[in-house]
Amino acid sequence: MQGGATVEGRIFTRRFLSLAAMEFLERFAVSGIKSLLVLMLADRLLVGDLSRIVGATVLRQASSAMFGPVSTTGLASQLYGYANALIYLAVPIGGLIGDMIASRRAMVAIGGLGMLGGLTMMLSEPTFLIGLIPFAVGAGLLKGNLSAQVGLLFHDEAQRRRGYTAYLGFLNAGAICGPLTCGALAAFAGPDYAIGAAAAAIALGLVLYAVTGRDTVEADAPTMPAGTPLGGAQATALLVVALAAVYLVYSAYDQLGNIFLIWARERTDRQILGWTMPVAWFIALDGVFTLALIGGSGLISRLSARRGIRIGSLMQIFLGGLLCAAGYLVLALGDAVSDGAPLGLPWALVYLLFVDGAIVLIWPSALSLIVGAAPRRLVGLWMGLFYLHGFVSSLWAGFSGVYYDRLASPHFWLLHAAVAGSGALLIFVAGPPLTRRMRQANSTCAWANASA
Repeated sequence: MQGGATVEGRIFTRRFLSLAAMEFLERFAVSGIKSLLVLMLADRLLVGDLSRIVGATVLRQASSAMFGPVSTTGLASQLYGYANALIYLAVPIGGLIGDMIASRRAMVAIGGLGMLGGLTMMLSEPTFLIGLIPFAVGAGLLKGNLSAQVGLLFHDEAQRRRGYTAYLGFLNAGAICGPLTCGALAAFAGPDYAIGAAAAAIALGLVLYAVTGRDTVEADAPTMPAGTPLGGAQATALLVVALAAVYLVYSAYDQLGNIFLIWARERTDRQILGWTMPVAWFIALDGVFTLALIGGSGLISRLSARRGIRIGSLMQIFLGGLLCAAGYLVLALGDAVSDGAPLGLPWALVYLLFVDGAIVLIWPSALSLIVGAAPRRLVGLWMGLFYLHGFVSSLWAGFSGVYYDRLASPHFWLLHAAVAGSGALLIFVAGPPLTRRMRQANSTCAWANASA
């Protein structure tokens, strides 16, 4: 077995665990901060005289110039969207830099140090907004280069899928622990303690990565699976359609970390035996549900395979879009029938179940489709374009959040159901004919090569 190859059938090697641990701690920090960001902005930082916060007055003026008078909630939503979008815009850029300088480890270190610098600035109220920039850019640089290294560890498609599924589990474990820890610290000790916990997680991750991850980039380049399509116009068109569908579904899903938290604080009864659940814990439940659904999805896939039933990547993306739309229909229906009364927790939990099921279907399916359909020399580029879903969806979450105060609540959630449903419709209408054309082109090419 060559340098970086994993033992056949084995996923949890030292190299994989080094990357997965760093991803867990990065998600801990990012999810912890995201679960509190819109609330900190709306409740503390954007209240009163904005001149005390560097950049706040300029941002409010720019927002008002584009959208007219904007409420504090609307401005907080926009800033949340900008920060999250910056993370995902930095992912493909960081990955490209890692490709060019052939040092992904250095990019992970630079990204982590940028996050630490940003978190330090966020401990001071005047520099809080400025600190969001290095925090977001650093997170993007770190994430893009971690994900690329995971792919280098595996040499066949089946093993790579299992690896990415396990990696998604570590990611969501961080998304659970971060909001739980940071939410509790913010509630009982103050937001500065939550920011400090996020900084401690990144510092620990960098130390562990430096000690255990030195050889992760020495893996041989993964071999493409047999029968990989040769690319061409049909494959490009299919990938564009698939990514457009992914962007639409994620645009709806991303409101979970933004306006949904505002809505849940105002509209849900979070009393459990006399104790009020922190609203940030909905983000932790998002991770819990995702982990549980990952296990359930794997079980269903194995049972289906034994019966000769195979659900392809396009169908899974389509089903994911339908599930995401159903989640927002649940919120719209709850608001419509409640007549202003607080909704019970089951409404929010059913919403989480639907939208998390959508992500469990879409995330690995889209990555698998890219590996199978993209030209060999451009797989990295298409992976980066996939991660841009976070950029697009974060911008949408911020911009659409402005209208939460301007639309009736059921109409706001119906808008997001329509966005997710549009992604499902797009893949349903355009996906199958493009797949057939791509297969025909590949068959013709293979026949020509065999005849030569």
